[in-house]
Amino acid sequence: MPPSTTFDEPPEFDIGDRVVTTDSVGPPWHRIPRGSRGIVVARTADRLIAVRFYTGRVEHLHPSLLQFDEEGGEGG
Repeated sequence: MPPSTTFDEPPEFDIGDRVVTTDSVGPPWHRIPRGSRGIVVARTADRLIAVRFYTGRVEHLHPSLLQFDEEGGEGG
């Protein structure tokens, strides 16, 4: 069994997963608030998750800043 990494530990996000932020993200002058919903559009080579938020913005986030969106609704 190969050694696991932090990235491989649950939750592991795949393209198309609906997610919600667990903290505010983005630059201070244009923050996305905690609880914003989006959809995973890519997993980058440097182990970040690219999320398109329902506002249209795309951010590359560390998986620890996300959780699965249990409600699946839009907005945020």
